[in-house]
Amino acid sequence: MNILIFSPLSLEYGRGGEISSIELASGLNKFYNIILIDTNILPGEKSLQRNKILKKLSSLDKIDNIKFATFKFLGKLFSFPYPWEVIKLYKRIRDSQIVYLSISAIKTNLIFLLSKLLFRNTKFIIGYRKPFTINKFSLVHFKYRINIFLFALFKNRIFHHTISWHAKNFLENFYNPEKIIHITHGIDLQQFLKPKITKNGNTLKFIYIGHLDKVHKGVDVLLDAIDLLFKDKLNLEIEFEFCGKGPLEKRLKKLIIKYPNKIQYNEYIEHNLIHKYYSKNDVFLFTSRREPFGRVIIEALAAGLIVICTKTIGSFEILKGKDFAFFINKLTSQNIKKEILKVYNLWKENPEKIKTLQDSAKKFAYNNYSIENEIKHFKEFINKII
Repeated sequence: MNILIFSPLSLEYGRGGEISSIELASGLNKFYNIILIDTNILPGEKSLQRNKILKKLSSLDKIDNIKFATFKFLGKLFSFPYPWEVIKLYKRIRDSQIVYLSISAIKTNLIFLLSKLLFRNTKFIIGYRKPFTINKFSLVHFKYRINIFLFALFKNRIFHHTISWHAKNFLENFYNPEKIIHITHGIDLQQFLKPKITKNGNTLKFIYIGHLDKVHKGVDVLLDAIDLLFKDKLNLEIEFEFCGKGPLEKRLKKLIIKYPNKIQYNEYIEHNLIHKYYSKNDVFLFTSRREPFGRVIIEALAAGLIVICTKTIGSFEILKGKDFAFFINKLTSQNIKKEILKVYNLWKENPEKIKTLQDSAKKFAYNNYSIENEIKHFKEFINKII
C-alpha cells in the first residue's frame, strides 16, 4: 500500500509539525510504502539541516519536494504553487491509496480537494495541529474555519486526525464522529535513555526550550518574571538556561548582561542534541499562550524534569492532576515568579520529594508518549479505513 504524507512547510523549518511528519513517515515505513513530500515554504529560520533529515529518513524510498513561488509583502509571506509542481503532486496522489496532510493554507487544501474529485479511490486523512482556543476574531482562526467548512463539503473518503480531545470535540460539530480519530504525538524516547548529566546539587536549574517570541510563546512575560526574581535579591540558588532563537533574543541578552552568572543562552540547538540540555536541568518552563499539544513538555518529562506551565489546551490535557506539574493560573510575571518560588522552596525543604516527582514525570512519559505507541495506533486506524 502506498501512503503519501504531505508537509505543507519545508521539513527544514523544523517545528513540531515538521518533526512529527518525519517521525510518522519513518515509523509507518516499516509497514507501508511511504512517500514523504514537503515544500520549499519557510515562514522563519531553518531549525533542521537537510542532511540530518535525509539521514533520519534513510529507509524511505521516495522523498520529494513541491516548489512554490514565494515572496514577502509588508512582512507577510505569500506563496503560490507552480503549475508543473501541482501536476507532479497530482501524479503522486494518483499513485497513493492514502494521503495524510496537515490542514494548511486554503489554496493548498483546495489542490487536495480537487485531487479527491479526480482520484476517487484515494482516501484522505486531514491532520489538525493548531488549537481551537481563540475566542475573539482572528484572521488565522477565520481561515481555519473556512478550511473546516471546505472539508465538510466533501465527506466521503475524508477522515480527520486530532492531537487533542478538545479539537476532536470541536470537529464533531462539523464531521461524522466516526471519521475523527484522536492520536497524540509520540516522541523518540531512545535518546532520553542515556544517563543523565551529573548536576550541581547546590543549584536548582530551570530551562526554556523553544521560539523566543511574545505572541505565541509568552517569553516576554517569562523574562520579566526572572528579572523580578533577581531584583528582590533573595540570594536564590537558581540558574536559568535558554535554547532557541526568535525576536526576543536581544532582550534576553540584555538580561544576561544584567545577571551574567544566573542566565545562560545557547541559541538554537539541533534537535538530535537537545536531550543533553534537558538532562542537565531540573525544571522545564513552558509559557505558551496557546498550544494544541506541547511536544517539548513530553521531551522534558522524558528527561525527568518537573514542569512549570501555562494552562493551554495541550498542557492541561497532558498534565492535569499530575504532581510534577505546576500550573500558572494566568500568564503574568508575578504568577510565574510565584510558581518558580514554590518549586524552589520545595527543593530546599525536601529535595527527595523533587527527585520523586522527577522520576514520576519520566515514568509517565515513557508509559504514554512513545513514538512506537503513536505508530501502533496509526497502523490500526489505517487498516480500519482501507
